[in-house]
Amino acid sequence: MLSLAVTALLGLACCAQATARAGPAARAVRGARTARTTRTTKATTSRVLITQTTQNLSELVRPLAARRFSAATRARPGQPVIAIDDSLRRQRFFGVGGGMTDSSAWLIWTQLPPAQRDALMKLLFSPSGAHLSFLRVPIGASDYTHDATPYSYDDLPAGETDPQLTKFSVAHDEAYILPALRAARTLNPRMYLEGVPWSPPGWMKTNDALDNIDHTGALEPRYDGAFAQYFVRFLRAYAAQGVPVNGVAIQDEPNEPNPYPGMQLTPAHEAILARRYLRPALRSAGLPVDLFGWDLSWGPLGPDDPLVRAAAQGALSGLAWHCYFGRPGDMARAHAAAPRSVQIVDECSSGANDAFPTAELLISSARNWANAVGMWNLALVPGGGPAQALGYGCAACTGIVTIDPRTQRYTLSRDYWQLAQFSRFVQPGAVRVESPNFVSYTLGALRHYQTVITPGLDDVAFVNPDGSRVLFAYNNSPKAIAFAVRWRGSSFTDTIPGHATTTFRWR
Repeated sequence: MLSLAVTALLGLACCAQATARAGPAARAVRGARTARTTRTTKATTSRVLITQTTQNLSELVRPLAARRFSAATRARPGQPVIAIDDSLRRQRFFGVGGGMTDSSAWLIWTQLPPAQRDALMKLLFSPSGAHLSFLRVPIGASDYTHDATPYSYDDLPAGETDPQLTKFSVAHDEAYILPALRAARTLNPRMYLEGVPWSPPGWMKTNDALDNIDHTGALEPRYDGAFAQYFVRFLRAYAAQGVPVNGVAIQDEPNEPNPYPGMQLTPAHEAILARRYLRPALRSAGLPVDLFGWDLSWGPLGPDDPLVRAAAQGALSGLAWHCYFGRPGDMARAHAAAPRSVQIVDECSSGANDAFPTAELLISSARNWANAVGMWNLALVPGGGPAQALGYGCAACTGIVTIDPRTQRYTLSRDYWQLAQFSRFVQPGAVRVESPNFVSYTLGALRHYQTVITPGLDDVAFVNPDGSRVLFAYNNSPKAIAFAVRWRGSSFTDTIPGHATTTFRWR
């Protein structure tokens, strides 16, 4: 797979590269307001570059024959027409990527020979690779630790406390997590990095432990201020190690009764943390990072939800979401209630029972106001893991990359190639523009309240900071679909194979 991957990606070296940093997510929403620009009515003859990845991976980000917009081209009766209106500007987008968990960093940094490791990092983060621009890193342990051992940055024997955080240390991360993050940032300086705790130190919680078994691990209100300072210490420690963090979420999947790190935290308590403790602590420390609430599956959060109100009032930069339940339209509902806030999907794992092909996740999330989209683990072993409780929270989950420590080789997944189809061409800072789609995202009770996507052609369009246009399309059906693309008085036609992902670029 290595030689095939390098050939497929290096063959695209002439393609447009990202040229502008998106910046903190709080600034990204400046593109979220609908704005009209001067409309060009003159027909265009722009040349359209096309790349494609097929379901069976026989084509991997493969350049296809170029098309050209023409005033004479017309869609056939009954064909879908993707009419792009780039005078209607939506949200600013700052990246797609995945999770640099302890397990992923350990596999990438310690279980591959240096040459293989460097090649994989380039395939993930360099302009000649997938050019991923969003990474989520746990603050302390998640469920995915390489030795199945949970940890925080201020662990103490049972019964002891450290409200002043005198024993705080990120030394655990110095062997492979921080080096992997530094290497990723070197390859892609426009990387947006989000930090998220699965649990604060156990002494801050009612069960004096990192887990949340039987919902017993609530944050004690007397440690709200210490928890806020825990974020400040983390951000400063990482910055001192050459890894500046752009944003943090308050808690991963609050209220989940996990045997691995987790915490009981109500939306009301989380909103209090944001308003009274975290935002003031970050401001006082001179840390202009984004602050996200929720960090849980899609749900119908309305204007009266404490976290939506906190986002509308500016205590939170926005909300973070997972894809496992609910539907992407829940983000649009939150956006309507807090239009200046940022929406990010920072976890969606592929594997058994996943509702979303990665290409469909990217489209449906962006169409519903997401400013960034992240898959879960960047790398896992062939059977999933290593993890503290493998299968408990993520049955049969797979990584963007599979690494086999026995053979010291890696394999790129379909998720990788679909991410590459997007992130190589949609630059950080791109603005979504108006385009129609031809599928719906409905809620299916028979699938455990997961999104059900109807078959058909789905798409999302952007204008990059360098002025180029990108149309990202996916055929969510087994049969080929012929369609037309219309822009500024001209059109071209194309056919997308069943379950293929295709990217169109022009100026």
